[in-house]
Amino acid sequence: MKKGTQMTKIKKSIRRIKISSFALTLAAISALAAAQLPKSPGTVLPLLKKTSQNSAFAGPLQTERSFNRLIIKFKQAAATRAGVFDARAAGNHVATLSASTKARNSDATGMSHLKSITPQTHVALTDKNLSRAELFALTKQLEQDPLVEYAEIDELAYPQVTTPTDPAYALQQWHYQSHLAPSSVVGGANLPLAWDKSTGTGVVVAVIDTGYRPHVDLAANLLPGYDFITGATQQTNGGGLGGTGLDFGDYETANQCGPGELAANSSWHGTHVAGTIAAVSNNGIGGAGVAFNAKVLPVRVLGPCGGFSSDIAAGMRWAAGLSVSGVTNNPNKAKVLNMSLGGSGACGVTYQNAVNDVRAAGSVVVVATGNDGIGTISSPANCTGVIAVTAHTKSGDNAGYANVGTGTTLSAPGGGQGAINNAQTGSIYVYSTLNAGTTAPGADSYAGYQGTSMATPHVAGVAALLASLQPTISPDTLASVLTNSVRAHPAGTYCALNPLVNCGAGLLDANAAIDRLNTLSPTVSASHGAGVEQTGATIHLTSYTTVSGGNSIASYHWTQLSGPSVTLAGSTTSSASFVAPSVGNVFSFKLEVTDTAGLAASGQVGLTSNTAPVLAPITSPSVVQGQSLSFTASATDVESNPIVYVPTGLPSGSSLNSATGVFTWNNAGPVGNYSFTITPNDGMVNGTPQTVSVSVTASGSAVASAGGGGGGGGAMSAWELLGLAVLLAVSVTTARRRAAKQ
Repeated sequence: MKKGTQMTKIKKSIRRIKISSFALTLAAISALAAAQLPKSPGTVLPLLKKTSQNSAFAGPLQTERSFNRLIIKFKQAAATRAGVFDARAAGNHVATLSASTKARNSDATGMSHLKSITPQTHVALTDKNLSRAELFALTKQLEQDPLVEYAEIDELAYPQVTTPTDPAYALQQWHYQSHLAPSSVVGGANLPLAWDKSTGTGVVVAVIDTGYRPHVDLAANLLPGYDFITGATQQTNGGGLGGTGLDFGDYETANQCGPGELAANSSWHGTHVAGTIAAVSNNGIGGAGVAFNAKVLPVRVLGPCGGFSSDIAAGMRWAAGLSVSGVTNNPNKAKVLNMSLGGSGACGVTYQNAVNDVRAAGSVVVVATGNDGIGTISSPANCTGVIAVTAHTKSGDNAGYANVGTGTTLSAPGGGQGAINNAQTGSIYVYSTLNAGTTAPGADSYAGYQGTSMATPHVAGVAALLASLQPTISPDTLASVLTNSVRAHPAGTYCALNPLVNCGAGLLDANAAIDRLNTLSPTVSASHGAGVEQTGATIHLTSYTTVSGGNSIASYHWTQLSGPSVTLAGSTTSSASFVAPSVGNVFSFKLEVTDTAGLAASGQVGLTSNTAPVLAPITSPSVVQGQSLSFTASATDVESNPIVYVPTGLPSGSSLNSATGVFTWNNAGPVGNYSFTITPNDGMVNGTPQTVSVSVTASGSAVASAGGGGGGGGAMSAWELLGLAVLLAVSVTTARRRAAKQ
C-alpha cells in the first residue's frame, strides 16, 4: 500500500474518534497490535470422513464379483404407526445400525435401507461394492450387534448355465451326473454342482497317450503337442519324433507285434481320453468334458504295439516343462499329467525318477491301475507319488476288469459291468470323442469305451478343476483333497464287501473335492492405517492371514492394482509400505499369500491419500456493540476439492456460511472478548484450525472493523495503529503544556 493512501486512512480513523476516547492507553494499543499477529496452530480436529477399505478374501482364487446387498433381521420390528408398517422407521433402524457399527470400527462400510421384507427383516445397500468375502465379513460383524438376529448376503441366483447343453450329456454321459436326485446315478462323478464353481480355466492337462485327432468337439481346447515315439515299429503308421502329437492311427496287422498277435483297428485312444478331460461344451454337439475350459496338451508316446517306457518318461518330463535332450522346451507347462496306460512289473527306476522330477516341478501325475481284473496294479500306477485310479460302474461297483490293490488311490467312472452288481440300465460306457477310421484317420465320431483308461481322465479333469482355483496347489495336497472328499463304496459292492482288498479311498466326487479345497485354503485380509492418509506420509500395508491343516505361510506378494505407480518396500513380506505422492490419489493393492501346501488366497486393500486444505491467516477484528461485523475466511486445496468451513464456539447471534466462509454478526454484543475456531475441510481431511478473537467494545470506544481473507470492514491495520499512537502521544503532550500555562 502506498504511503499517501495509508496516511489518508489514518486521518479518517482519527476523525471517527472523539477526544474523550483519548483515555485509551499506549498499552491498550500495543495489545491491539499483538492481537493481529498470526495465531499458533491449534489441535487438528478428528477426521470427518474415513475412506479406507479393508478387505478379506477367504478361499480359492476364484473370479471375484462385486456385491452391495445384504439382508438384516433385527430382533425387534421397526416402529409402526397405528398398526401400519413405517418404512421410514425401517430406514432409521438400518441407519442406527450403520452408525453403531462405524462407532466400533471407523473403517466399517456404511449402509442404507433399500427395502423391507418384513417389519423385522430389511435389505440394506452398502455404500460401495465389496467382494463376496468382504460382504461376508461385514455380516459377521453386524451379527455382533445386540439388536441383530442375523445378517446374510442377499445372494444372486443364476440359471444353471454351466450344465452342458450338449445332446449326449443328458442321454449318455451318466458318468458325470450327481449321485443325488434327480440324477441319482450312484457311480456319477457329481460334476453339475462342481461346474458352478470351476470349469478348469487356465489349467493345462497333458494327455500322454496315442496322440490326438483335431476333432471338431475338441480342437478349440488343444495345444500344440509333441511326438516322442522313437521305436521303428511304433513309427510304421506315420509320425515319429517331433511334430505336434497327431495320432496317425495305432492299427496293427496280424503278427506285427509278435507271433500269433491278431490284427487290430486304430483305437484313437488319446482322442477319447482327451474328450473326457476337456471336450468343448455348450456348443450343441456331442458331449461334454470334465474340465471343459481347460486345455489339452497331446503327447504321443503310444503307437502300434504300445510304447517304450523311455519315450513315456521323456514325454512326462517335457509335458511338465522340464528339459529333454534334443527337444525344444514345452512353452505350455501341464499342471496335470494323464497317463491312461500301463504295463506289467514293478515301477522302474526310469519311471520313478520321472515321477519325482515332475512332482518337484509342481505337476500331478494321474495313472490308470490297469484292466487285468486282478489284485495288483500295473506300472507306472505303482510308482510312489502318483494318483492311481481304478474304475467303477454306473452302479458304483468296482468294474470286473479293473485292477485294485496296494497303491490304489481312488475310483472313478470307467463303465462296463461290475464285479458283483450288473443290474444296470441304459448307457453303461464312458461316452467321448473318437474317430471313425478303422486304420487311417476318418471322420469325427463319438463312442463309448470302458476301462481304467476312461476312469483316469475323470480324475485328471477334477484335478484341473481344483488347480484352476488353486494354481500353485502341491501334488500331495491335491491328492489329499481328492482322497478326503470321496464317497464310500456303496453297500453290497465288491469293494464294500472286501475291505481287505485295497480299492482306494472311495468314489470320486468332484463337488465335494472343491468344497474340501475351500475349507483348507488360507484366509487373507489386508489393511492400512485408519482414515484418509496424508500425502507425503509413509503408508504401511499389513497382512492378517490364517492358514489351516498345520500349514504355515510360505510367501507373501503385494502388487499395486490402481493409482499412480509407487515403489513398494517389503513387497514380499507381511507388511509393505510406500510414500504417498504429494498430490492426493486413490490407490488399491492386492496381497497374495501362499502356504506350504501350495494353497493361495488373496486380499485387497484400497486407500485414499489427500493433502489437507490450508486456511489463510485471519486478523482478529473488533466491533462496536450493536454494530455489524463481517469477514470472509478463505482456504486453498492442492487437489482443488470443494472446501467446507467448520466453525466451533461461535458467539451467540453470529453465523459462518460453511460453503463461502463468510462470517456475519449483526447487532454484535454484549461488550467483551470472544474466541472461536474455523477448521477447513476438503471432504476428506481437516486442515489446521485457526482461532479467531473478536473484541466487542462499548459505544464511543475506539473501534475499527476489518476482516481476513478480503472481508468487509475490520480491525485497524498496523499503520493505522502506529499513526494513532503518535497522535495520542502528541495530544497528551499538548494537553500538559496547556495545563502548565493555566
